[in-house]
Amino acid sequence: MNIPPAKRYRLWSDIRLLDEAGAMLREAGEVSGPGFEPRHEDALRGLADADAALVGPGFPGTREVFARAPRLKVIARIGTGYDNIDVEAATALGICVTNTPDAPTIATAELTFGLILAVSRNIAVADRRLRATGWVSALELIGTDLAGKTLGLIGLGRIGARVARIAQAVEMTVIAHDPFVSAEAARAKNIRLAPTLAALLAESDVVSLHVPLTPETRHLIDPERLALMKKSAILINASRGPVINESALLEALRAGRLRGVGLDVWENEPISREHPLLALDNVVATPHIAAATAEGRRRSNVTAATFALMVLRGDRPSGLLNPGVWSQRRMD
Repeated sequence: MNIPPAKRYRLWSDIRLLDEAGAMLREAGEVSGPGFEPRHEDALRGLADADAALVGPGFPGTREVFARAPRLKVIARIGTGYDNIDVEAATALGICVTNTPDAPTIATAELTFGLILAVSRNIAVADRRLRATGWVSALELIGTDLAGKTLGLIGLGRIGARVARIAQAVEMTVIAHDPFVSAEAARAKNIRLAPTLAALLAESDVVSLHVPLTPETRHLIDPERLALMKKSAILINASRGPVINESALLEALRAGRLRGVGLDVWENEPISREHPLLALDNVVATPHIAAATAEGRRRSNVTAATFALMVLRGDRPSGLLNPGVWSQRRMD
């Protein structure tokens, strides 16, 4: 009996994948792209012949780019955010789009709570002053207990729910605003849903953002909503930078209308050393590192490779962002 050879695919990535994920792709076919080849003046070189593209946040996922890739059947986003990919245009062309929503959950939740601790206890300020001027009196660095305080989560998905579990372990009360979560589902996590976003902002001692970037969430935190927060409140953002109006945030901080802020994401990345928010002691800043753990990177790489190969082999992945495309997807 003659067994036909397994189909070999052409796979493309703009990110250098971990060896485990790269090996999965090489076993299935030929691998190319900026992540695996020397830099070329055409950043999309090789995409035209690809069956699958594994991409990061810098991939220009536009209709025009898709037009250059007539064989493309799946775009596998390495990570959760997909605001750089025109999912509607991909769907119209029969291209499946996936992401890896579970991969960065643990890492992002832990970084979020790290920012909460850093701001509430002046950890970053203490570190900077000790290095710059030597020993500093503790009276100059009085912090705030988190036990007994209220954490307000804007968004109660995977990451928000895990942040809630950490907060509850240090005896914080957790409330949330998420129109897609029922009061019953929240209560099962020992979380109370705030009736409105305004009510959450007014009640919370710490507000943490866990929403995707959409037209509805862009500048969700604007001057009016910042004005609703307590002057003693802390604001944390490890979701997407444009969810906060940075100009309004800067004004609120300079006017003393917030205790402090922890930011891992920014309106325009990368930011320069001259960014005005970096000049403020009550801002703890990190360069978009929430998902950057060895374990999280492995999960996102391997999951993205798995989903891409599933689509090519005719198996529907759980991370499909445009499920309506499945019956009309591109196939050989």
